[in-house]
Amino acid sequence: MNEPAIAEYPSGSTVLAIGASGVIGGALVRHLAGRDTVTVVAAARRPEPTAAPNVTTVPLDLNDPSASDAGQALTAVTHLVYCAYVDAPGWQAQNEPNARLFEAALDVAERHCPSLRHVTLLQGMKAYGSHLGPFKTPARESDPRTPQRHFYYDQEDALTARAASRGWSWTALRPHVVIGPARRSPLNLAAVLAVHGAFCRARGAPLFFPGSPAAFDTVYQATDAGLLAQAIEWAGSDPRAAGEIFNITNGDFFRWRHLWPAIASILDLEPADPRPTRLTDTMADAGAEWDRLVRRHGLEPNRLETLVSWPFADYVFHTGHDVMADTLKCRRAGFLAFADSEAVIVDRLAELRSLKIVP
Repeated sequence: MNEPAIAEYPSGSTVLAIGASGVIGGALVRHLAGRDTVTVVAAARRPEPTAAPNVTTVPLDLNDPSASDAGQALTAVTHLVYCAYVDAPGWQAQNEPNARLFEAALDVAERHCPSLRHVTLLQGMKAYGSHLGPFKTPARESDPRTPQRHFYYDQEDALTARAASRGWSWTALRPHVVIGPARRSPLNLAAVLAVHGAFCRARGAPLFFPGSPAAFDTVYQATDAGLLAQAIEWAGSDPRAAGEIFNITNGDFFRWRHLWPAIASILDLEPADPRPTRLTDTMADAGAEWDRLVRRHGLEPNRLETLVSWPFADYVFHTGHDVMADTLKCRRAGFLAFADSEAVIVDRLAELRSLKIVP
């Protein structure tokens, strides 16, 4: 039996991916690369080079968009995908810069994208308060906002207001811990696991779980970057997605305890039980050790801080409460893709090693 088709961008579309060098934006660019029917404009402060004939890379710094000469490349844009993010120490400190950058992106769209029809905004489980402690699970898109401010809400409010005034349609997608092969996306679970494994191997240690016993046994979820790229295209193409918010995950759940042996095996290590650790502290001075590993194994010369965010790792590995999103809404609206989280993690770890990003 053939699987139902998932909507694709109409022929002649031009898709602007802002944040194209990250794990989400990069996956979208790879997903669309080589198509004859779609043009891609990959925008980032430091865009990744590409040989795909339908992809144009443009430098764009939303802190100073007037300094970019990307305007001419944007005039044909019909679909905007916003997957940029700026990190800051602490949840509250992330609000202002991320809200401001998104407003700048909307300004760029108004100024340079007269043909724009649809905007896709990437959010996540923090919209439900997953970062604040236990929350109602499975989380549904109709759940109320948390009392605490979050830039997801600021961005969503800015988008709905601007879309109403400009006649754009929009969709917001909520993945969780996206897994992919990006080189300069520190909020990437695959890279965190691979680099942690590299240090364990170099130090002669087994692959210990660097978090709490509660996190080792709680119910968790993830989103494959490739699956998310499919969802982004569907969101910008299917009329049922317009004006809606959708949870997008692999569609299954797991416990780290059950995945840990498979992760250790692909990294050539023995699995070990939790060893509660704050990687932000223990890895604070690990840059020089990483540089030695890069030279020893002939890896790409990526700095450690561009590969992994240890605060992000600590957040993931110390989440001692269930993180579960209901995905029935996207399925009812026509997005039926899914992925096996264990297979995704293992495949992405193997990919990072084959690309010589990690040893």
